[in-house]
Amino acid sequence: MDNSNTRNKINKLLSICPNYEKINSYDFFEGDIFSETMINFYLKLIDNINMDDEDEITFLNKLDSSLAKYVDDYRFRKYLKTKLLEVDHNERYYTYKITMKLIENSNIYKSGVVEIAKWI
Repeated sequence: MDNSNTRNKINKLLSICPNYEKINSYDFFEGDIFSETMINFYLKLIDNINMDDEDEITFLNKLDSSLAKYVDDYRFRKYLKTKLLEVDHNERYYTYKITMKLIENSNIYKSGVVEIAKWI
C-alpha cells in the first residue's frame, strides 16, 4: 500500500470532517439510541465515502458540522431530542430521517441565543 496515498486520503477526510476526533470520542449514555445511531451512521459514511462524489463530500461535511454542534452544545442536544422523538425508531429509514432532522435543526438552531421573557 502506498503510504503517501493513504496519508492524502486521511488528510482529505480530515478536511471534510474536522470534528471527527470530537465526534468519535463522544461518550453518550447507554440506551441513547439517537446518539448511537447518528454517530455510527457518520462513521459508516466515512468508511464508505466516494472521494470523487461532491454530493457525498458535501453531505458528510454538513453531518460533521451538525454532529459537532450536537456533541458540544447541551441545549442543542436537548432541543434536538424533542424533535427526534417525532420519528419512531422502528420506522423505515429511521437513520436517514433522524440524520436529516439533525442537519435541518442545526441550521436553524442558534447556539446560546435563548430569549427569556420576564413578566413584572
